[in-house]
Amino acid sequence: HGYFVINGVSRVVTHQIVRSEGVLFDVAEKLPTRTLYKAKLVPARGQWYEFEVNKHNVISIRLVQKRPKVLLTELLRVFGFETDDDIRDLFKDVDIHEEFKYVESTLARDFTRNKEEAVINLYNKIRPDETVTVESAEKYIKSLFFNDRRFDLGKVGRYQVNRKLGTEYPLEGDGCKLYVDDIVLLIKRLIQVNNGTAPPDDIDSLSNRRIRSVGEVLIDQLRVGVRRVEKNIKDKMSMYGEDAKLTPSMLISTKPVSAAVLTFFGSNQLSMFMDQSNILSELENKRKITASGPGGLGKERAPFSVREVHHSHYSRLCPVTSPESQSIGVVNQLATFAHINEYGFIEAPYRQILHTVKNDGKSAVGRLAVEDIKSGSKIIVKSGKEITATAAKELAKNKDLKEIEVRSYATDKVVYIDAAEEREKVITMADIVLDDNLNIVDTLLPVRHKGDFLLQDVQSIDYMDIVPSQQAGVGMALIPFVAHDDSKRALTGSNQQRQAVPLVKQQSPLVGTGQEELVAKQSGWGVYAEEAGEVVEVDASHLIVKYAKAGLKEYPLIKFFRSNHDTTFSQRPLVNIGDKVKAGDILVDGPTMDNGELALGTNLRAALMFYEGYNYEDSVVISERVIKKDLLTSIHIRQHTIDLRDTDLGPETLTADIAHVSDRILQKLDAIGMVRIGARVGGGDILAGVVAPRGEQELTAEERLLRAIFGKAASEVRDVSLRVPHGSKGIVIKTQLLSLEQNDKLPPGVLKQVKVWVAETKSVNYGDKFSGRHGDKMTCAAIRPVEDMPFTEDGEPIDIILTPTFVKRMNMGQAVEVHYGRYAQLLGKKFAFPVFEDVNDEWIKEELEKSGYEMTQKVDLYDGRTGKKFPRQVTVGMKYVLKLHHIADEKVHARSTGPYTLVTQQPLGGKAQMGGQRFGEMEVWAMEAHGAPYALQEMLTIKSDDVQGRAQAYKAIIHGEKIESNEVPASFRVLMKELNSLCINVDLISFKNEDGEDETKEEL
Repeated sequence: HGYFVINGVSRVVTHQIVRSEGVLFDVAEKLPTRTLYKAKLVPARGQWYEFEVNKHNVISIRLVQKRPKVLLTELLRVFGFETDDDIRDLFKDVDIHEEFKYVESTLARDFTRNKEEAVINLYNKIRPDETVTVESAEKYIKSLFFNDRRFDLGKVGRYQVNRKLGTEYPLEGDGCKLYVDDIVLLIKRLIQVNNGTAPPDDIDSLSNRRIRSVGEVLIDQLRVGVRRVEKNIKDKMSMYGEDAKLTPSMLISTKPVSAAVLTFFGSNQLSMFMDQSNILSELENKRKITASGPGGLGKERAPFSVREVHHSHYSRLCPVTSPESQSIGVVNQLATFAHINEYGFIEAPYRQILHTVKNDGKSAVGRLAVEDIKSGSKIIVKSGKEITATAAKELAKNKDLKEIEVRSYATDKVVYIDAAEEREKVITMADIVLDDNLNIVDTLLPVRHKGDFLLQDVQSIDYMDIVPSQQAGVGMALIPFVAHDDSKRALTGSNQQRQAVPLVKQQSPLVGTGQEELVAKQSGWGVYAEEAGEVVEVDASHLIVKYAKAGLKEYPLIKFFRSNHDTTFSQRPLVNIGDKVKAGDILVDGPTMDNGELALGTNLRAALMFYEGYNYEDSVVISERVIKKDLLTSIHIRQHTIDLRDTDLGPETLTADIAHVSDRILQKLDAIGMVRIGARVGGGDILAGVVAPRGEQELTAEERLLRAIFGKAASEVRDVSLRVPHGSKGIVIKTQLLSLEQNDKLPPGVLKQVKVWVAETKSVNYGDKFSGRHGDKMTCAAIRPVEDMPFTEDGEPIDIILTPTFVKRMNMGQAVEVHYGRYAQLLGKKFAFPVFEDVNDEWIKEELEKSGYEMTQKVDLYDGRTGKKFPRQVTVGMKYVLKLHHIADEKVHARSTGPYTLVTQQPLGGKAQMGGQRFGEMEVWAMEAHGAPYALQEMLTIKSDDVQGRAQAYKAIIHGEKIESNEVPASFRVLMKELNSLCINVDLISFKNEDGEDETKEEL
């Protein structure tokens, strides 16, 4: 399914988009009068070389970093072109500019006259402090280019060099080496680019960027591991004498290889924790493409040119879906139908357009003649007329006419082409008008060609798009009426679908795009019939189908599987015993699936109106019906783990006998001290009773006497049990005990490991976050009884009240969705509106009229509390609502007196640490502005880090005395010490109170 399980955790290796190997012609310098270009030669393995042209038209190359540049003519002399005339002959056909003479300018700077001089001069520039013979110097210089261990173009590099320079070397074996021809042709092209007779490369085009997938990245890591193994073997072999009897195990240790692989999956930037909120997020996570990572761009430093949408992204990368953080544009999604070819370039699918047909008496039938078609002097078909079967047979008699030119027509052949090939082709849109025989009707059509958008004649077209939605990614393709939404809102909408939690009652949308079934099938969580057969056994845990050919096949079903994001993944059978199935039929729904369709949320009856300010801004009012019918209820599973270690004082033990713990908590534990499956637990309850030995200490005579009487076991151990975290609750659904005695693999020093899974059902609560599919985020502000909710004339109440001010956010798609959702509900049908395609309103209107309904946009609405009609009609319809994983219950937190940090003695932060809310600089300003000095003093001293004052205040509260805070907070002391370290002497001036006592305990 495209992911790896490492140490029990699902991880995905993200595709990386990098600059392609090969040759690249890019801008070097912009002068006032002209632009200078350089050529980069990028190998798969080895050093990059840059061929540069300066303002004096001299071509040079830097062979070794931080060493002087080398003239091109010197290098060519080393390669065998010894004389000036030999070099002039090489470039006489391209170096023809009247003003700029590149070869002559370079020769004028070159003081070498033959191969030997050039070799010695070059070697002295590269390695100035060494003396060497001409032969070894020549061998070294040539090895920089032609030794495949030092410079290897690779398969992709050779493919790109062949394509750009017109060479035809094979893509494997010796073809991946560099040849002198390549360098000569590269210089020729560089001269042409600088002269303006050949175009430079666009570095942001997908023709110059390719995908490195997991295999390619992993093999680089394996190569490192294998090199370490090789080095270790050589080292060990040198230790043994020639007579030593060696075995492979004495020499070979595979640990470096396995360590390299584990390091890659554990710490490489491209190896990520799989996003598993729902099946769409899992699928999108595997289709993610990033430009960052090893050898890539930094998210902070990536320029705008990389982040922007490029014309070559069309049908290859989604123009909308990208993170809203600093990674925007650096991380992208593959478009719906995009493919990655064997070289790593992204290909897009197009329908082929043809302009000719074979003259075989059949193929021409139904086609339109471009001009009069004659047989001899007789006109068989006039220009613009359809070729009939009779005319086709007549034309077939003319054996000299092999092909007939006809009006351009679409075929069913789909061709995948990369960005470089697409640039040269003329491509039109998917929604052009075709007649019944697939002939293109219009004469002038909008097309894309060489990155421009033009109108061109129908006969010049090569390809057409398959469907209008092919430019969108999976997330964007699931948003109905996305054409009505602002692009920023579409981005938010496609991202938020990945945050939806699986619901207990899953519903597919009434208004979708038609992609829901495809996404659900591609997720791999559904089970489909492999051929015709019959269901012979089915229950919640498994399904057995008897196929006609394959016989009995059992499918185990997954129940209450905890995903990476603590959501619940369960499979649900859709068939019964005795049901006949055929190939492709869905047998089992996966999580967030409904009858084989993606079901991320639920359909709610929505009204767009104001409701006493409760739905102000992004708030919504929700009906109690949603809670009672569990329409937005989800189950979340948390795993709690504890390790029992062997300590210096003795081993930790699992036990149900824990001192000073109430019987109410202990009765939930079984005999060995683990919580029982099915037990309801809350914050602070014990999930596994664990005690650790306490260190021996000197005892008084009384303590020794008490121990002798009451036993010593309880007092010699301390309670380190696994407890339910504060604020959490649920039902225990599974427990697991791993131990060394059962030969389980555990970390070093761990004797036993206890795992407990707790499931919690979460209904709708105040503050929960919801969204639609159009980037319309909302939060629950009020939950109202069903009888108080507004209702329509038929007595049906509203489920959710949305604010009508969403129009300012420019995502009108949600209003259109509500309208068509109402029509779908009235007709009892589901509608699919593919992205960027026209809506057939006439058909919907006819269907509504047949069923006795009008195609109205607004209806009368009545107040549930008074029964009176609202003064204006209101838009009412069905809206698809998702529950996002930002759940209020998990964020609500309160603290009275909790833990403090050891260093600063300030309260901790965060819910997990029972922390407080930070009273920061701006909050201090607010208190100052309100003139509240006593409240402010408390905040900055005894409630924060005034340790002595805190203790005195506690004492005063216990004794019922007045709290007198006059201590200096620890943070102030830190500030003074920091100022002292800057050689600034600061004294805190003490003053006398009325009794003449010093107010500060010490003078600082």
